[in-house]
Amino acid sequence: MLWIHIGMPKTGTTALQSWLHAHPGFLARHGIRYLVTGRDRGTGRARLICHNAMAVAMTRAWRSTPEAQAGAMAEECRAHADGHTILSSEMFFGRDLAPLQERYLSRIDGPVRIVAYLRRFDDFIEADYKQRAKNGLPTNGAEGFVAGRLAKIAADPEYMDLGAAFARIRAQVPRAGIVPRLYLREEMAGHNIITDFLSLFGVPPDDVPLPERAANRSLSRVTSEALGLFDERAGYDKKARRRLGRLLQASGDTRLYGNGDVLTASERAKVNDAFEARNAGFRAAHFPGRDRLFPPADASDARGRGHPDELAAFQHAVRMILRLARDA
Repeated sequence: MLWIHIGMPKTGTTALQSWLHAHPGFLARHGIRYLVTGRDRGTGRARLICHNAMAVAMTRAWRSTPEAQAGAMAEECRAHADGHTILSSEMFFGRDLAPLQERYLSRIDGPVRIVAYLRRFDDFIEADYKQRAKNGLPTNGAEGFVAGRLAKIAADPEYMDLGAAFARIRAQVPRAGIVPRLYLREEMAGHNIITDFLSLFGVPPDDVPLPERAANRSLSRVTSEALGLFDERAGYDKKARRRLGRLLQASGDTRLYGNGDVLTASERAKVNDAFEARNAGFRAAHFPGRDRLFPPADASDARGRGHPDELAAFQHAVRMILRLARDA
């Protein structure tokens, strides 16, 4: 069986992909294959990346993608037909999968399952804003960014509509089964994305050798905004900025971290209430035992947007980045 893991983004996909990439022996002992085809970016060389590059190639209309790759994927799946084969890229989420179906999946003999982890939408908006901010992309500031998302919720009835999103997937990949999962650590098997994902294949959480180092803590909004200043115009390319981001993550400086600092409490309530109302039918179909897809946001340790020492925190983050850049 072929399993296509499509994210959604900001649901631990990098940690999961890195683990799958690093443990081929463990996977093989449990009848699982992390698809090799597509993880060399179509070069045919043995050096593999953690995620699959097919989603990127698909957005580029398969330019520079070897014609033989589709056959190679079908053959790899066929060689492991008695077990499970995994293709993973969060960039498949929200994309039209019809080109993937036409070029690759139509050649697959066995069943196909599509797995998507779903995140509470206020958390997704926060993570999306921070990612854009630290990459130096236009955001219109946190207030403007959130206002834009709220306006889109009001104007677009299909925005955040999971039922509509999965209906499109079923139309694009007609024979695929859909496996939605909730990104709630406290409810996950083993309380971890890696153990929860592997539980789909019958792997007991206690058998999974998890990384000793915990997942990265979330950088605060102002730290993310400070990091975004170190872009190409300041002489830092994408690789250099990512390196600085990793150094910030590893610093242990608590002033650089933070959650719940992009939306205000009222904005969170608006987003989550709209999300729950829009997906009541989806919840009833896929999670019938739940009153809500996600519990209400716990704002007990969230500072919100606009706390009094934001300017001092931003200045501290800039000084830290300058120091790390000097010492790197």
